[in-house]
Formats: sequence, structure tokens, C-alpha cells
Amino acid sequence: MSLVKCPECGHEVSTLATSCPHCGCPLGNHAPSQPQPSAQPEKKPNGHAVATIVVVSIVILALGAAAAWHIFFRGSDNADERAAYDNIVRYQNEGRLDSLAEALSTYLDTYNPDAHHYSQLKALGDRFFAERTDWQAAEGSLTLASVRHFLDVHPDGLYLKQAQTKLDSLSFVEANQADTREAYEHYLAQFPQGRYTADARQKMNELDSAELSPEEETAINGTLDAHFNALADNNRAAIETTLAPVISSYIGKANPELEDIYAYMQHMHSSSRILFFSVKNPTITKVKLQGRSIYNVQFTLDEETYSSSSVRHAHLDTEDGVASNGDGEADAPKPDNVKRFSGTAVLDESMKITSLVLRQ
Repeated sequence: MSLVKCPECGHEVSTLATSCPHCGCPLGNHAPSQPQPSAQPEKKPNGHAVATIVVVSIVILALGAAAAWHIFFRGSDNADERAAYDNIVRYQNEGRLDSLAEALSTYLDTYNPDAHHYSQLKALGDRFFAERTDWQAAEGSLTLASVRHFLDVHPDGLYLKQAQTKLDSLSFVEANQADTREAYEHYLAQFPQGRYTADARQKMNELDSAELSPEEETAINGTLDAHFNALADNNRAAIETTLAPVISSYIGKANPELEDIYAYMQHMHSSSRILFFSVKNPTITKVKLQGRSIYNVQFTLDEETYSSSSVRHAHLDTEDGVASNGDGEADAPKPDNVKRFSGTAVLDESMKITSLVLRQ
């Protein structure tokens, strides 16, 4: 307990008293305020603490900036990588292989192995570029064997469609070179939906229609025999019946008129010779040209020349009953000269001669 002075009378009064015992002055509202502690000088942080705070603040800011950069730029990088991946998948599905090659090369040059789709596209690129090298080699050889070998090695490869198309075209070329019904049937069996099925069937129809019938063969041989008999007889009317209206060539003369042929025939009979012609070993080929049948005939022609005197003597001996052989018949006269020619004739579908070539 302590003593304080009464503010009214000045006597010392206990601090526990509520009023002054001397004058009755209340003491509760006049209690002195508690002494305040003396002000202490403000402490300033030292240089080490300031440096620490600065460093920590810089680190926090750097981490925040790095996080923001990663979120913004890395997010952009992921979007670009995803778009590149989507393009590659689209090119693969659409079979756009040139675009696929370029896109794969660009992706593998741009992104590192930590990219999301890198391992998948790296495997695709290794497979694709190896297959492309094999296909370029097979395509460059232009042989059925090389394309078939490629398909054996890459049965489900990215170049499957191109290889099947090339196999189709090369197979038809092979059939066309053989140009037989069996070859076209083999092509159709391999490629029932091939690009050349219509061509193969048309070729088969042409081959079927190009088969020479016995009636056609008889008519062609008859035309040639009639032509050379008329030529030997110097018979204008008979020779005209064997000729087509338009002649492309006749024994060395291009586009002759009938008068040119008559002149040639007349020249053959300018001497007193008697001529006989014999057509031998005709080989007839029938072809279709613009829907019409054309007949090409290769043959051998023998020309026998007799003098008028030898024929007359043979005729007189026959009338007199003179026989020179054991059958009681006169021997046939021997020709004074025999020439052999190789001949080529072209006849139209009416069995008339449009071209005649003779070579000795």
C-alpha cells in the first residue's frame, strides 16, 4: 500500500481509501494514472536481415514468373504439338503420303523426346521412311516381281494401295503383250474389280470375233485363185470382181486406178507367153479394225511360163492319142520358166483385195 495526497486538503491518504478521511473528498475518479514506461529508441533491422528479405522476395517473384511462363508458353507449346500430331494422323488416314512425309520430318525436327506424342510418331516415322524407300525401289523397276516382293514384305503397309494399283496395271500390260484369251482370263481372275477389266473383256471379244471360220477361209482362197487366174487369162471383167473399190497398193504402185492394173496385166501378156499362177500355203490372219474385219494373207505364188508352141504340141499329142506315161495320157508340157514370189494380200470384209504385194 502507498500514500497519495488528497487533491482537496493535501493530507496524505492511503491509496486504498475511497474518500479522504480528513475532508471527505472522494478519491476514486482522481486516481493518478499509472506511470507509462519510458519510450525506448526504435530498433532498425541490420543489413544482413534486409539482404535476406530482398533475396527471398526475388526468389518468390522468380518462381511466380517461371510458373506463369510455364503455364502460358508451355500450354501454347502443347497445343502446337497436339495440332501437329492431329495433322499427321489425318494425312495417314487419308493416304496423303507426301504430306505425311513432310509433316513427320517437321515434327521430329521440331520436338524433343519429352513431347507427348514423340515416341509414337518416332516409331511411325521409322516405319514409314523405311517402307517409302522400299516402294521407290519397287516402283522404279517396273516389274511384277519387284511389286509382288514389296507386298510380301509390307502386306499391310502405308503404300498398299499404290502397290496394288501398280500390280493391276503391270498385270494387264503382261496380258496385253500375250494377247490371248487365256492371258486376259488370268488377269480377270486376279483382278475381278481391276481398272482394266472392261478392256480385258473387250480384248477377249475381239479375239473371239477374230477367229477365222472355215467359210471365211474358203472365200479368201477363192478370191486369190480367181484373181490370179484372171491375171493369167488377161481377163479384165474377171479381175475386177476380185478388187475392192479402193486399192491402197498393187504390186508396187500406190493408190492405183483400175486402168493401172489393166495396163500391168496387159504388159504381162505383151509376148506370146502363156502364164499359169498357183497360190500355195496361204496363212490368214483376221483382225478387227474400227469394228470391221480385215484379213491379212501371207502366201507363196508360183508363176509358170510356157511358150505357145510347147502347149500346142502337147494339145496335138493328146488329140492323136500319143501317150508318154503308163496311164495312156500325154505328159503335161514342162514350163519354160518358173518364178516363185512371196506375197501379201489384204482383203476387206467383203472378201475383196485392197492391197497386193509380191516379192521375188
